[in-house]
Amino acid sequence: MKNAKGKVVIYVKQYCPFCKRAKELLDKKGVEYEEIDVLKNSDLFNEIKSKYNVRTVPQIFITDEDGNYIQHIAGYDKLIDLEREGKLNDILNNDTDRIDVTTYTKSNDEYEEYVLSHDDFM
Repeated sequence: MKNAKGKVVIYVKQYCPFCKRAKELLDKKGVEYEEIDVLKNSDLFNEIKSKYNVRTVPQIFITDEDGNYIQHIAGYDKLIDLEREGKLNDILNNDTDRIDVTTYTKSNDEYEEYVLSHDDFM
């Protein structure tokens, strides 16, 4: 499945089991994505943390044709929930007219997955 309009961007960290599972699911679905390592791109991740009030990885976004983030899936738990609900394909294809999409922009302990510590940046 190729993303028709935009693409998927996933913020990850090496050795993060939730990042690995998220990428495996996207790979299984044949979804192309851009992987951003948060340790190598801490400035980018700091912007995401501030804008979306998150502090864990993975963070998964869908972009429009211009590369603007138009959909924030959040982490692996939300990704797998959307897959189970049968909504993930439509979101990945930016076919949001067909489904009721909620954007998850606030941090929620339920979605705490792989918290970065200060030591990760040393």
